[in-house]
Amino acid sequence: MLNKLYSINSGEILIDGHNIDELTEDRLRNNIGVVTQAPYIFNRTIRENLQFINEKATEEEMISALKRAHIYDFVCTLDGGLDSKVGENGLMLSGGQKQRLAIARILLKNSPIIVLDEATSALDNESQQLIVNAIEDLKKDHTIIIVAHRLSTILDSDCIMVLDKGQVIDQGTHKELYRRCKQYKE
Repeated sequence: MLNKLYSINSGEILIDGHNIDELTEDRLRNNIGVVTQAPYIFNRTIRENLQFINEKATEEEMISALKRAHIYDFVCTLDGGLDSKVGENGLMLSGGQKQRLAIARILLKNSPIIVLDEATSALDNESQQLIVNAIEDLKKDHTIIIVAHRLSTILDSDCIMVLDKGQVIDQGTHKELYRRCKQYKE
């Protein structure tokens, strides 16, 4: 609904006090970056995968985005560095590396709002921790919306909204919700 892929049946979504129904799809989508559970990685080089989102990105901007997404050290181990091919849908990358490359891509888009939709659901603990570290870095400059079932992904969130059968049943910090919300605690 945030990207206008689905219509809102009731209520409204506000961004900085503006109803998204009053904003064009282009304006919304240019200001919102999304990383899904299974991001598509093109059968190209790392550089080209980054340039799909920002063809004018400089080498320095790409390196900065890779560092902020906690994947630059890995890229440096590859023979071709940024010019290493990653295979069809990132075949040469682990799940965590694909996610971090997708996060780097979103950083190059420089969206003020970033949506991470189950971005850590299929990852091992080490990869998940690297993504959680990347999220911590992103929080300084972006509004981050995280859709997650894994508690460890959202522990440090400023505001957690608990949904049950499509309805918001409570919201607050982890500590607040753990004390008072039975569904959250479960």
